Amino acid sequence: QDWSSFQNKHIDYPETSASNPNAYCDLMMQRRNLNPTKCKTRNTFVHASPSEIQQVCGSGGTHYEDNLYDSNESFDLTDCKNVGGTAPSSCKYNGTPGTKRIRIACENNQPVHFELVLS
Repeated sequence: QDWSSFQNKHIDYPETSASNPNAYCDLMMQRRNLNPTKCKTRNTFVHASPSEIQQVCGSGGTHYEDNLYDSNESFDLTDCKNVGGTAPSSCKYNGTPGTKRIRIACENNQPVHFELVLS
């Protein structure tokens, strides 16, 4: 995965409006074409600018191990978990909004993989 696909999968800024977090996840997973053949089990959208998230790979993050970095700051995000449906267009998600720190993988100072939401 590269920086542009990371942005498509994980960055939504400013946050797309939806009637509720579940509807938000259903909409975004479809709009970003993240379920081409099967419903993705889980996906997190971060509501911060690409430059803010990119900083986690540098001064805005703390090295964890290998190429993984933990953000120093918390980000507004929506965590989407699959609860059924069928790909590509009717996957159903349970969305949970929150403000949390994140762990990402970096290559050449750019985020390339979303590892997890830190509790």
